[in-house]
Amino acid sequence: MTIRDMDRRTLLKTGLMSAAAAGAATIANTASAKPAGASEMHFDVVVLGAGCAGLSAALEAADKGAKVALLDKMFGPFGNTIYAGGHFNATNTFVQKRDGLSDTLDEFYKDMMDVSMGRGDPELTRMYVEKSGECIQWLTDRVGIQWKKMHEEPWPATVRGHVVDGPKKPGGAQLTTQLLDAVKASKNITLFFNTKAIELLKTPALACTGVRAVTTKGEVIDFHAKGGVIIATGGFHNNKEMICKYMGGGVAWMPLRGAATLTGENIELTRPFFPQYVNMDQYHSGPTHGPTKANPSLMVNYGIIVNKEAQRIIDEVNTYVYIAKKLPQITPDNWAYIIIDQKVVDVSTVASRIARYKKAKAPIYEGQTIAELAKAMNVPIEALEKTVADYNAAVKSGKSGSLTPPNTLKNAPVLDKGPFLAFPFQGGMTATFGGPKISKKAEVLNTENRPVPGLYAAGNAIGGLFYDDYIVGSQLTAAVIWGRVAGEEAAGRTKR
Repeated sequence: MTIRDMDRRTLLKTGLMSAAAAGAATIANTASAKPAGASEMHFDVVVLGAGCAGLSAALEAADKGAKVALLDKMFGPFGNTIYAGGHFNATNTFVQKRDGLSDTLDEFYKDMMDVSMGRGDPELTRMYVEKSGECIQWLTDRVGIQWKKMHEEPWPATVRGHVVDGPKKPGGAQLTTQLLDAVKASKNITLFFNTKAIELLKTPALACTGVRAVTTKGEVIDFHAKGGVIIATGGFHNNKEMICKYMGGGVAWMPLRGAATLTGENIELTRPFFPQYVNMDQYHSGPTHGPTKANPSLMVNYGIIVNKEAQRIIDEVNTYVYIAKKLPQITPDNWAYIIIDQKVVDVSTVASRIARYKKAKAPIYEGQTIAELAKAMNVPIEALEKTVADYNAAVKSGKSGSLTPPNTLKNAPVLDKGPFLAFPFQGGMTATFGGPKISKKAEVLNTENRPVPGLYAAGNAIGGLFYDDYIVGSQLTAAVIWGRVAGEEAAGRTKR
């Protein structure tokens, strides 16, 4: 692989002389004229975005023999993947077998559809379930990913939570590093950082033939793609205008939990092809400590959640996504606390989240007693003591479901072993679920439900797979699945 951070000298060598020879004529197979002075490059496949989906797509296309250009507008792979916890949601894997866990495809499919309120695309969801195990195997064999010891999590994660292991934290950083290393080792991939796609090239009949991009130095390059272009730019969660348009202003002011680089290229670049946009009002939210970006995620299911008045405010059985979405609605300032005791601090899920808070220097309040904890949190002492006492009594008597609000966790924890810890958090915006609908072959579908020739999408750039919520780790798994599918399809198209 070569890395091309384009400069004027490179452009003169690679394209400007050929452009001069061609003159100022309009490119026959595009709908727009080539700008004066633009360079041209020719590849089999062009991939936009160097996150999990884009890196996987580039690798798969290259492994199938395609000459691949991988473009990213940043100076490195700084999308959502690198900040993710490194969770993959999958079943029927060697990791599950290694750790003595079992599951069925049908149960997995049911849980996926239940979490999406039955509105996730059934065909894509079934394909996801069936290919999830293959995703884990490919990451292991092709990329060298190692996996932490698995254990059963609260529903809906249950026995499917595969977590990337390695020295880099969080797990998404380890994943990105290893995927990028594999890309760099490929002789068939050229990586272009600091290169932003500004237009998709097309024929008059709306087939996608490449990408027009601009470097940070202002140089324009037309990347022609014989097999097709793969959109893996993520969603639009940091585009306030689009968030307000599709989801309302209340969502727009939530603190940003995902990467600041995702601004809607999946929508703006594909719009000229009349794609079928779906689930544009849907998004992923998650708990975050906004000022430091510390991410407690699944820790919300290991204790109780209280507001600043020291009152429990929600059933702790709910997913962290649901809790984060509800928090701005049930608190006046979008702040709450997770309270746990010492019995769970060594559980790997909890321990990793505590480590995140410490690394980010986010507040962690501690007290040997509930009264001491309340004082550290600056919440009413008597109120917190009563809240915890009432909660513990209900759990011990098997009546936690009768609390207001109820706690319907299967094995709700009793909070009785100090020192006790409290973690402040908010509901934050992580990612959007909307975008161009794709086929099972990762083809972008137009409003007539027909594939756009030469245009593919994967990862958070697509719409249709998720609705309302998803099981933790599903986005990374889906990114690998359809990234690889898109890479294979685009590579195969070069031979037709």
